[in-house]
Amino acid sequence: MTVGEKREFLKKYRVLITRIQRIGEMLETSTDRREKYINDMNTAKGIRDKIEDMIERVDGGILSEVLFQKYICGKSIEATALSMNYSKRQIERLHLRALQKLDCVF
Repeated sequence: MTVGEKREFLKKYRVLITRIQRIGEMLETSTDRREKYINDMNTAKGIRDKIEDMIERVDGGILSEVLFQKYICGKSIEATALSMNYSKRQIERLHLRALQKLDCVF
């Protein structure tokens, strides 16, 4: 998987969060499809958990944290640099290294 494909894959995390919330709302309003909605929500939560596990396995340290900040927390490179007390350029380097080490296998 290329670095670009890994970026796109990780961006799905934020969409999954929104999807889980939407399914929860649908579950409250359409109880006749309760089982389907629960299965859909569990599937989305499972993918979300796998993404978190993949990120943690990168190194469990600084590289993982850069990925968590960017893709899980939704922070920009600039905000990540500020919160981690690194320069923007250094976070860009760490981000690229983390993506190269990321193993996107389900």
